[in-house]
Amino acid sequence: MSGEAGTAPTRPGRAAAVPAVEPGLDPALGEEIVAEAAAAAARPGRDPAESGRHRRFAVLLMGGALVSKLLGFVREIVMAHTLGASLAADGFRGAMTAILLPLAVLQNESVPALLVPMYREWRRSGDAARRLTALTVAITGMAVALMLGVQALGMLWVDAIVGGYSPAGQALTLDFVRVMALGMPASALLNCLAAGEIALGRSRLTIVRANILNVAVLAGLVLMGWTGWVLALAWAFTLAMNGVALCGLWWLWREGLLDPAGARPALVRAVGGEFLRGLRPLLPIPAVEQANVWIERVLASRLTAGTVASIDYARTLTESALLLISQPLGLTVLAGGPAADMRRQAEAIARPILAVMLPGSVFVAAFAPEITRLVFARGAFDEAAVLLSSQALRGIAAGLWAATLGWILMRILNGAGRNGAAAGVLTGAHAVNIALNLATGLALPDGWASPLMLGLGEAARGLVLLVGTGLLLGCTRRLAVAVLLAAGPAALTGLAAWQIHLAWSGTLARLAAGALACGIGILLALALAAPDLRGMAGRIVRGRPGTAGH
Repeated sequence: MSGEAGTAPTRPGRAAAVPAVEPGLDPALGEEIVAEAAAAAARPGRDPAESGRHRRFAVLLMGGALVSKLLGFVREIVMAHTLGASLAADGFRGAMTAILLPLAVLQNESVPALLVPMYREWRRSGDAARRLTALTVAITGMAVALMLGVQALGMLWVDAIVGGYSPAGQALTLDFVRVMALGMPASALLNCLAAGEIALGRSRLTIVRANILNVAVLAGLVLMGWTGWVLALAWAFTLAMNGVALCGLWWLWREGLLDPAGARPALVRAVGGEFLRGLRPLLPIPAVEQANVWIERVLASRLTAGTVASIDYARTLTESALLLISQPLGLTVLAGGPAADMRRQAEAIARPILAVMLPGSVFVAAFAPEITRLVFARGAFDEAAVLLSSQALRGIAAGLWAATLGWILMRILNGAGRNGAAAGVLTGAHAVNIALNLATGLALPDGWASPLMLGLGEAARGLVLLVGTGLLLGCTRRLAVAVLLAAGPAALTGLAAWQIHLAWSGTLARLAAGALACGIGILLALALAAPDLRGMAGRIVRGRPGTAGH
């Protein structure tokens, strides 16, 4: 996990490495280490007890990720009910971007990618506690400097991030930033301590911090709805961040994993310098990801109030496919190591994935308003918010199938040790997303660009990711055949959706009929693109599962 391995992408399908609400708190923080643990457990000849520890660690992290995602989904529903797609919702999300962009290199996967191998070396030399303390002090000091810069720049920084907001929107965003920036040092500190725990095969802080912050934001929303105090949301976030950081410090100090002697300035400078030198090769990925974030926020802020929040609401829905399909399969592929024939492996994975995701993406795009209305339309989430969010959902759904498969194929590259190539593809995909967003803004300077166009930029990133990984794996022809086999049933799903919209008007009636049409489309696509699965299912029904496969 040292060096180039740390550049492997860890968040598929996202327009940014910055999450909508929590800074770097996605449990995907430890995903690379989860995959490494799973792969280690799968290697032949490994001690059974050690393999068991690796498996338990992987299960804990993935379980924590699932719980966090579920809490995050509930959080988004409550936020939609309380704030809708309003000025306050935009202000909170704009403030989150404003405090996270400066922390990008200290907040995302850079720290664990470097710290895990460094910590193992420190343990061998018997100096782990002092050096982990020194690195924690160095990273926290950097975050304090960044926090002071954000506070000092104030409205200039807010204007650079969301300059399209109205004066009232920018003032509210600045109020959020003033409070939430107080959590920046704690966020960087937690990221460092969590990476130190991961190096020891522990997942306590990685799991606890994500779930506690989700709960804190939920509590802030409840308090805000009860009192009308908008900044309750910001204070709930900041107090929870600092509280978890203090708990983390106390836990690790009590267990002897931190040594106050490591806070000596000379050692802090030495360890901090070592970290910064190792960080240089990893900078392109967070740089292009955060550039994507910034440009998208700037453009979205020029549109109708609520557009920034609406895009994040749409992502809450589309990320479910990545959580339930891409991440588990990607980790399984990575744990299994490189296949003898990676092109055949890619085709075997692509056929069933495309058979499910192509009709599924058509269903999401066709019924985006109905899905958005069913999930979010209550309380402050009015029809205007439904329109904005469903536009973004339609755009993202256009490339959801490609992003889902591209992420899994990326893991095949990672498993083969081609991390530099994988990082290059991801960088190119983000660059295309940026270019399309900029073209949208330049072509429509008066702000008539819609969330649909920004969503289509994200869809284009998914397509580039799929094509790029296919080219690197040498399987573009096989992928094209698999796409064509699934495209027919997907087109029939779209035709059925058109007729359903003509025949029914109710949300539930349309969704029920559309889900049935999508299910039939998926079964037809599986029969065409993945006949092996059809044969296996038939043998299982006949009570002979053991004969499955070629």
